[in-house]
Amino acid sequence: MKNTAVIIGATGAVGREILKEILGSEYYERVYVLGRNSITSLPNEERLTKIIIDFENINFDTSILENADVFASLGTTIKIAGSKENQRKIDVDYTVNFAKLCEGKVRSFNIVSAIGANSKSKNFYNSLKGELEDKLKEMNLGTLRIFQPSLLISKREDKRFLEEIFMKVAPIFQFVLKGKTKKYSPIEASLLGKEMVRFAVDYKDRGTYTYNDF
Repeated sequence: MKNTAVIIGATGAVGREILKEILGSEYYERVYVLGRNSITSLPNEERLTKIIIDFENINFDTSILENADVFASLGTTIKIAGSKENQRKIDVDYTVNFAKLCEGKVRSFNIVSAIGANSKSKNFYNSLKGELEDKLKEMNLGTLRIFQPSLLISKREDKRFLEEIFMKVAPIFQFVLKGKTKKYSPIEASLLGKEMVRFAVDYKDRGTYTYNDF
């Protein structure tokens, strides 16, 4: 049986690293990237198939999901989304609707969430991620792995002022954050992407993973 990887959110900071890691190894013989027209800018590779979909009305040959490892890293900011409603649609609805098509088919579902995710949180972003996690846990997605990074360090096309500041002082966190607080340490998007793929390849148990696990 051929090992298959399916990725949504492959044009984002973590998604690009996931794709790079997968294409850099020989473990996955088939790789499918699903997304909007922007995925056409991703590198071409013999094993890679790009499938353009509309997340508002998802339609594709779901047979590609059979026994596949799915990597999901869709996400946006309130600034880019324009409203809380649009951000919920992208951060929660799109992934949940895709996950529904994966139920009973995939080997594993590997999702990027966020540290502090809690559906009851007063922080809007954390509540979105918590809502997403709650809904995924109710589904049959094989081995569900939830990755909760803190601040992601990466070069982004969309400049985020606060993230730019934190990236400059990130090394300090390595000395300040110890013990129980270490899970709040910033992490390179490249490292998170590599670890998500490694966990799938090594077939780590289902569960929620934070900085200490990476």
